[in-house]
Amino acid sequence: MDEAEIKQYMDTEKALERIRGNKKLLKTLLTHFMNTQDQVAQLKREVKVNDKDGAAKSAHAIKGVAANLSMTALYDQSVSFEALLKSGGDTGDMAEGFGTFETAYKKTLECVEALLRNFPA
Repeated sequence: MDEAEIKQYMDTEKALERIRGNKKLLKTLLTHFMNTQDQVAQLKREVKVNDKDGAAKSAHAIKGVAANLSMTALYDQSVSFEALLKSGGDTGDMAEGFGTFETAYKKTLECVEALLRNFPA
């Protein structure tokens, strides 16, 4: 994944600004982000059983992580998906919204993996 593609999903300069340029901390936070897959699996289960409240809370938590790490595409999709869940969309809308969210999440994971491979020690 090249730098231009990474920029579509994450603004690393802005993320570093938020943490006052601490690259070691950014690496730690990105490593922790790789462990959010359980949260997304939980969100998927909540969508599958039509638990809108639970799914909205899960989407909100992921939205917060995405915002703090300047993961722009994931943040945008989290905002949209959370709004859909809170507006009471039907099961089909929830499934479609989750699909769009999940695509952004997976691409963001790929970006983080690429960043961590090339991160200074």
